[in-house]
Amino acid sequence: MSGFAHILGYGVPWWLWGMAGLLAVAALARVAGPRAALAAAAVLAFALAHRKGAQQGYSHAMKEGERDAERILDTARAARSGADRRGGDARRLRDDDGFRRE
Repeated sequence: MSGFAHILGYGVPWWLWGMAGLLAVAALARVAGPRAALAAAAVLAFALAHRKGAQQGYSHAMKEGERDAERILDTARAARSGADRRGGDARRLRDDDGFRRE
């Protein structure tokens, strides 16, 4: 998806799309009559429901991704501080794990 389409799809709130759609339906009612406007209003309602759901899902996924990233960073920080604590102990400098390296 292009950047511009992404901004239009997820950056513009669904209710703003609804307001623009209502203006279009009102113009259609004047030009083509109430039957065409009713059909357009039904399509607009479906499109707005889809857009609202997509935007809510996108914001939920972004929040979940941030939460997961923070949890991963916390785990990495804890592992690094634990390794620093173990590596900073001078008494364990000559510990042998039993594996012969030559």
